[in-house]
Amino acid sequence: MKNINDNQKIVSLPSAEEREKIRQEKELALAKMNFKDGGNKPAPIFNLPPLTKYLLGLIIGIYFLTDVVLSADSVEWVFSHFGFIPEQIRNNPVDIFSLVSPFTHMFLHGSWMHVIMNAFMLAAFGSGVERWLGFKRTLAVFIISGLCGAALHYVLNTGSPYPMIGASGGISGLFAAAIVMMNKNGQEMGGKVGILPFALLWIGLSIGFGMLGGPDGSLIAWAAHVGGFLGGFAALKLMRV
Repeated sequence: MKNINDNQKIVSLPSAEEREKIRQEKELALAKMNFKDGGNKPAPIFNLPPLTKYLLGLIIGIYFLTDVVLSADSVEWVFSHFGFIPEQIRNNPVDIFSLVSPFTHMFLHGSWMHVIMNAFMLAAFGSGVERWLGFKRTLAVFIISGLCGAALHYVLNTGSPYPMIGASGGISGLFAAAIVMMNKNGQEMGGKVGILPFALLWIGLSIGFGMLGGPDGSLIAWAAHVGGFLGGFAALKLMRV
């Protein structure tokens, strides 16, 4: 029988900082794989990370509730209280609905085309960003971007009595995060000029579509898209990503 020195029995465990670094390196490596041609990977819709699935389920579930289950009068009440209405915020800033609507408007949608387009973009941008940043930080980017979108919409439409609804602000922020992620992964978009052309293109398209309106004839709150997009960059900056 061997005599084992006491020092040999001690197993050195990585510190919390080292474990976090290892986790981030694994997520970054996985994100790189997801942006390459994987060939044998399952279809993205069946391979979404948790937060992206939860947000999709929440958005689609609420739309089903408002479109199928509730009466027209009930839906109007929901939109007028949980949609983001600049005039209401200006006149009653401490009202409970003024306080919650900057958050709740992100999960309401007015038509099947609206919800399908946002669901598709959420799956496309959210899955890669979540694998890169993780559950909590991706949620923070989505919420901060949505709030920034609502803020810019308010600044440019302070007297508007119409409710703004939709997850477009948060999703625009996830798109901004996806651009940063691809640049950090070595897929430098724009070459020497960086991401500025893509940022200007997104802002230009958002304003253009806002002026033209949606395919179903609905109005598009372009300021929320632009504010959310800029909010995505701001959120990453705050996280020092």
